[in-house]
Order: sequence, then structure tokens, then C-alpha cells
Amino acid sequence: MKKMTAWALTMLLLLTAVPGGFCSMTAERQAGDAFFEKLFLRADVVGGAVLISQKGNRVYDYFYGVEDRKTKQAVDETTVYKVASVTKMISAMGVMRLVDAGLIDLDEGLTNQDHFPIRNPRFRDTPITLRQVMSHTSSILGSAPYITPPVWEALTPADKKYFSGNAPGTHYEYANLNGGILCSVIERVTGQSFNTFMTENFFSPLNINAAFAAHLLPDASRLATAYYSDKTVYRRGYQYVETDAEEYDDTCDPDNHYRTSVGSLYISLCGLEKLGQALAGDGSVDGVQLLSGHAVRLMRQDQSKLPGSSVTGESRYGLCISHFTGEDGVTWYGHQGRWGGLLTDLFFEPNTQTVVVFVLDGAKPGNNGQDIHPRAANALEYAAYWVHDAENSYVVIDE
Repeated sequence: MKKMTAWALTMLLLLTAVPGGFCSMTAERQAGDAFFEKLFLRADVVGGAVLISQKGNRVYDYFYGVEDRKTKQAVDETTVYKVASVTKMISAMGVMRLVDAGLIDLDEGLTNQDHFPIRNPRFRDTPITLRQVMSHTSSILGSAPYITPPVWEALTPADKKYFSGNAPGTHYEYANLNGGILCSVIERVTGQSFNTFMTENFFSPLNINAAFAAHLLPDASRLATAYYSDKTVYRRGYQYVETDAEEYDDTCDPDNHYRTSVGSLYISLCGLEKLGQALAGDGSVDGVQLLSGHAVRLMRQDQSKLPGSSVTGESRYGLCISHFTGEDGVTWYGHQGRWGGLLTDLFFEPNTQTVVVFVLDGAKPGNNGQDIHPRAANALEYAAYWVHDAENSYVVIDE
């Protein structure tokens, strides 16, 4: 039996009050708008949004506030945000496209461009694999620098900056450098710049306004300003464009390109929703096959349970996809991004192909570590209505 919270019971009463028991779009919209207006007001943010789709169709959306306090442009589905660590999950889709093509073996030991093996110096005989990197079991420390990659061959067993004392594949520790390695791998295998590869294979086929550098966006005019939690400006949209045009190197340079796939994706809300639909379903969106169904299912799986896997320890991640189970019993898959006052989330429930995009700009930090932000948990709790409805399994239990 599934537990339903107070908001869900309220919604149930609204819906079942409709003659014939069918869902009233007016009642559903009113209930949703009231819930999210209260959520965003309590979060005290400059702007934000929630988009919910199911089986490729938008079933609900709510937009709050503005992209920029100076221009007062309202947030809508075309608003572009820099989505922080959600970038890792989208970058992983690029890796899995190469897996589908037979160009990458997830359990093969990693090397740098000069073919020196990337190894934990305490375990030189144990390869570090892409499967370990994507499940955050590579033994790379969470505190390891990722802007400039290490000279891998120069590391010694005395190193305490990059690697832990755990053997690769045996222990979970979330590390940004794991995400950074994805960019290097894609460039090394394809000979293309990371942005070019991702644009050609994911963004352009779906006409998504996205790029890994702001000045490369097809349309940068809707790039939102990022705010700190105290509502001071972290960076305005045009500043992102100017900075990236000056600093971003759009060439193939796998030995130096690590930072991009850590958290540098700029993407529209509706574009993020489409990629979520591919991950929630069979890897296709709008008739475009981005990944095989096998690839997207593999990304969600516990890698330690797979035969012959180079991952033996438990992890909160499959292949750059985490999971979160709410109080209502629904298990969501996806990734969260946090930077300053910006919170970005892309989560999905694969059985019903329900996708949730959730963004807060100028939000308070919430809880620490990799746990889901409480406001995001609230949004998923609300979105669980569509999951339960699709399963036809409404059950009310006393609080």
C-alpha cells in the first residue's frame, strides 16, 4: 500500500469530485498551481519552474518569477539555465552513444591521450574503468581538483590529493573529477570537441537550445542570470557569454578538457525535458533514437550486480544516474545540480515514463552533501500523483 501525503489526498478529493470520476484539467491545474505557488514563495527565489511530462507529453508546468530582475523577463519553457551537475548525466548520454556504437568498453582500463594508464598509485595493478568513474567508485576523492587534470603518471602512493585508500570499484565517493573524465574520453575516442559531438548527436537532431559554452548557444537571449541565495547576482546571462567566448576552447584536447562535462551545460527547460524523456523511455524522443533501450536501462542499474562488472561495491549511482525514493514509495532516477543559489533537477520514473524538470534560482542551500534538496523532494512528491494515477493505485493511509 502506498502512503499519500496531505496534498495528494486534497488532489484526490478534487479529482474524484468531478462527475464520472474523470480528471478535471481545471481542478488539476488549480491544485497544482496552488501547491507550487506556495512552494516557490516559501523558497523565496528570483525565478524557477517545474515541468512534468509523461510518455512524451507535457501534463503540467508552472513558471515562477523572472530570468533577470533588471529585464523582468518572465521564466517560461524556453528559459536557459546553466544546469550545474545535471551536466554529468547528459554527458554520460554521450558516452553511452559511443558504447552503443561499440567504440567504448565500460570495463576497459582508462588511459590518457599519451596512453599512460590512469591508476590509483596505491593500486597500480588495478585498472580504473569508465564504469567505475560513472558510478563514482573510481577511488578518486570527492575533494580532488578538476579544473586542471593531474599529471597521472607523476602521482605516487603518497598522494592524498586525488585518490583514496580504497581499491577502484569497491567504494562509493562522489567526485566532480569523475564527471570531468567523460569529456576527455569522448574527445579522445571521437577526435571532435566535446561540444561539437554533443551538439551533432543530441541537441541539433531535437532542435534543443543547448551548448557547453554560452556563446555557442543557438540563442543566448534567454539565458537566465544566476543569483546567490541572498539574491545578489552571481553572473548575468551576457557575462556568461562574454566569459565563455574568452575562455572556452572548442577544440579536441582530451588531456586538458575536464571541466566542461562537470557542470557547464546551458540548456532550455523544454530541452532538458526532452532529454529526460529519452532516459525515461527507450532512448528515443520525437522519433529520434538518441540511445538504445539497452543503454538507458543500463544507466539506471546497480553496476555491482552485473556479471563481470568492474564495480563490486555499492553506489548511489548507476552510470551518472542516481536514485531517490520519496515518502510515497516512488523511486525516481536522475541527477541534481547545485551551484550558489541555483538548484537544477532532472528526474524520471521509468515505469510510467514520468519526467520532472525542477529549477530554483536564488534558493537557499537546503541540506548538504548529495542528498536531494528538500524543495526538489517536495516537487517529486507532487509529481508522484501522475505515477500513482498511471498505476491506478491510489490508496489512502492515515498519517
